[in-house]
Amino acid sequence: MNILYLCDEYPPGRHGGIGTSVRLLARQIVKLGHNVVVAGLYPPGYGGLDEFDDDGVKVYRFRRGFDFKFLGDEGSLLSRVGYRLLKNAGLLDRDLKKSLAIYKVRLEEIIDKHRVNIVEMADYNDYIRFCRNYLPFPKLSVPVVIKMNGSITYFNGEAGNPIPGHILQMEQTILNQATEVVAVSKYTAIKSAGYLSYDKVISVFHNGINTDVPVTNVVKHPMQVIFTGTLVEKKGIYQLAKAWNIVHRQIPAARLLILGKGSRRKVVANLSASATGSVTFMGHVSTECLYDCLKSSVVGIFPSYAEAFALAPLEAMACGIAVINSNRTSGPELIENEVDGLLIDPDNIEQIATAIIRLLKNSDLRKALAKKGNDKVKREFEICKIADQNIRFYQKALANP
Repeated sequence: MNILYLCDEYPPGRHGGIGTSVRLLARQIVKLGHNVVVAGLYPPGYGGLDEFDDDGVKVYRFRRGFDFKFLGDEGSLLSRVGYRLLKNAGLLDRDLKKSLAIYKVRLEEIIDKHRVNIVEMADYNDYIRFCRNYLPFPKLSVPVVIKMNGSITYFNGEAGNPIPGHILQMEQTILNQATEVVAVSKYTAIKSAGYLSYDKVISVFHNGINTDVPVTNVVKHPMQVIFTGTLVEKKGIYQLAKAWNIVHRQIPAARLLILGKGSRRKVVANLSASATGSVTFMGHVSTECLYDCLKSSVVGIFPSYAEAFALAPLEAMACGIAVINSNRTSGPELIENEVDGLLIDPDNIEQIATAIIRLLKNSDLRKALAKKGNDKVKREFEICKIADQNIRFYQKALANP
């Protein structure tokens, strides 16, 4: 089978869960003997090669017209002002429309060159968040599977924020043009169907990871807690910072390691002066560094408000550490509370702090949860099994277009 994945954040480079999950799945499917191509329409300033091979996966990066480097740092004042001026002048919509038209031509060339049978793309497409008007994703000449990883409509709905009409319409169009739709969690399937008024069958395949992670003979820091994820409100990082003040008061030797892109200033603003020195920010790191940091820690904390199906706690479980996960959205689909991890309410700062303190003080419980979590992730979320499920799903989609 020849498969084309559409992904606007394929590593290396700035990426989130979608980029990580597409890479893991693409590499594994190549190992199963299939041909895999990845293409994406990349945001300004992303950098990297336009074409490269990634363990047998052929990767193409296409750029939007306004590929100015200063627009790449969206947190900077210069970037924000630049985007506002381009939007208000109508230039950004014009550029996106032109870029999408060129992108469609390039995708059809890839489909022809690589004899692509089927395309998979996420329900989230980066260009949509910049549109002021309805600008649908181009319809392609081969069957397209949509994987629900959390659209703009989904996350706005979960946060109780208004959903712009043109964005809702664009994301509905993407679903309605699909041959099949699959979601990475039951929760995401149900809620997305509601928000997007989608009434057809949605299959569910959880994200998977490579669980072949050596966790023996690793030097662990017995008081080290780790958070991995983007430093934004929906990940619960500000609530964690407030809870850490309590942890630090009760266990001064405890250390918090924070890995992920985003503004450190907002996190530090929620830390007490005394607790700040016990927190280390490492920013966005390589996969190798991420796993080294996870393996050297004893507790992973992920108090997220909204996820599709988070990879971060999966990675922590694979690295053999006890996990505290959010009880919101798809959290209970991964963790069974008090069995293979702990579930907490991200709004309950005392509960977050109590869970961390409990695990730092109780090594027997910590090790038991870590063992159960490691066993579960190997049993249910190994990428080999997930890749095989996806292949069977594609074959079914092609057999019943």
